[in-house]
Amino acid sequence: MSFLNNLNDTYELLNKLEDVMMKKDNNNLVKKQLLSLTEDLARYKDIDAKNIKSDKDEIKSKIIDVLNRINDIEINVKNKLILTEKYNSYLNSQ
Repeated sequence: MSFLNNLNDTYELLNKLEDVMMKKDNNNLVKKQLLSLTEDLARYKDIDAKNIKSDKDEIKSKIIDVLNRINDIEINVKNKLILTEKYNSYLNSQ
């Protein structure tokens, strides 16, 4: 599998993870997505940079996409945590 394909897979896993985290599904599904993403990221340690034959600009662009996706998820999770804390605070003040 090429490096670019790995990046595409990671991007899709990040999308799935965010979808699961933003829904009010059970924690088992979130844990499953996190484990899947962890296994996916572990594959990068086995990639030999010498064997990457793809266009470097395309790879750079996909890496930027993946990093932006991670940033988006981080922002969404932080916002969700803030809302949850405010809601809990409101409930506790009643």
